[in-house]
Amino acid sequence: MLKREHKVSHISSEAIFAIPAMKPSKVVFAVIFCLCLMISDVKFETSSYLRSVSHEIFKPISWVIKLPSYLIDTSSNFLSSRSSLNTKLKDLEKENFKLRSSNQLMKKLSIDFERLNSLWSSSALNEDRFIISKKNLLSSNEFQPLLVLDIGRGHDIKGNDVVISELGLVGRVSNRSLTTAEVLLIHDIRSSIPIVSESSSLHATLRGAGLERKGQLKYVKKTAKFSVGEKVYTSGLGEIFPSGILVGEIYSINDPADSEFLEIEISFSQTPLNRDYFLIYQHE
Repeated sequence: MLKREHKVSHISSEAIFAIPAMKPSKVVFAVIFCLCLMISDVKFETSSYLRSVSHEIFKPISWVIKLPSYLIDTSSNFLSSRSSLNTKLKDLEKENFKLRSSNQLMKKLSIDFERLNSLWSSSALNEDRFIISKKNLLSSNEFQPLLVLDIGRGHDIKGNDVVISELGLVGRVSNRSLTTAEVLLIHDIRSSIPIVSESSSLHATLRGAGLERKGQLKYVKKTAKFSVGEKVYTSGLGEIFPSGILVGEIYSINDPADSEFLEIEISFSQTPLNRDYFLIYQHE
């Protein structure tokens, strides 16, 4: 039977395919080839070499196959890492801002307390009667400004107790509640303070003219020898303000022709606008 020939069944008329038998030479060649492969593998480890070579050949192909998933994972990790880093950076910036704000506040408090301690130690008053108080409110009324201070419970604050800052006299307590005290400022038009000048030792009465305005000495005879730049202090007369507390300095002196009194303006040494802490001196 020739190659690719087939017989036809006489019963069913269907083609009957016959597989031609392998030639003996091919069988012998296949057996010899297999024996050679086995011998070479045993002696030279050919299979291991071929396996490593095939691994090297197919390795770039595997890289190409894995490249899309690697790029996707890398980009996802990069975006998530960037987002988390931005979040951490914002949190750190907030913490840094809080720390800087706290440091600035502590620095300001340190300066305020240092000034108050300096006044405390330099004053001739009894330091056991000083109470440190924080500003709660300052009204916007220009001519009758009202300063409200926080006071702790247990302090025996009374009316007319003196309020001072590191720069000098502030006013006196006019009213108090359980936790706050109202202060009549020396700038108030209702305020009247007995003062004495530094070098000439002349006495007078200082009246307020409004917040951020110059005070005025009342009923000063033209024979009085005040001088511009001379500091004035509380005289202690009237037994409300202790003597020796700085009030301000003489800003100007005018001699009006139609009056028998001098017009003397006083520049106050301090203002409650830029102060947060004050000292309250309790009277005996």
